[in-house]
Amino acid sequence: MSIAFEMLFKNRVLRAHWMKRAGAGVIDIATVFVPVWAIALSFGLQHTYFDIFIGVASGACWFLYSTMSEYFYGFTLGKKLASLRVSSDRGELKFHEAAFRNISKLFWFIMLPLDLLLGMFTYGDPRQRFVDRVFETTVVSTLPASSLIHVRLKHTNEL
Repeated sequence: MSIAFEMLFKNRVLRAHWMKRAGAGVIDIATVFVPVWAIALSFGLQHTYFDIFIGVASGACWFLYSTMSEYFYGFTLGKKLASLRVSSDRGELKFHEAAFRNISKLFWFIMLPLDLLLGMFTYGDPRQRFVDRVFETTVVSTLPASSLIHVRLKHTNEL
């Protein structure tokens, strides 16, 4: 069995999956960080307090936004736009599963990169971050499987 990092170089569908997750992450970051940043600016915080506020508030808001969205809808705005959803290996996604899979977003500046790296360099489902493996959740595509398969037809010119 290969680790996810090795498989990324060989598997086009897996690369597409992680690119979609990255795009969804950027959308979700903007959804959370822009309002938090605007609030911090409106308070006129000094540089040191501004950075602390941004770090703590954005982590708490990103955790709450992701947990609540995934629990109630199965996706965040970014995942919806990328045709992705969160799935539990045990059936319907429970609140504690949604909360635990997003715990690394509380301290996104340290724990999220570590979570991604551990997921990429350990054995298991290559679509999962490390916390997804621990709490048996996975981000999956909402598109039908046939749309993930790219068939190239060779056209011949027959007279």
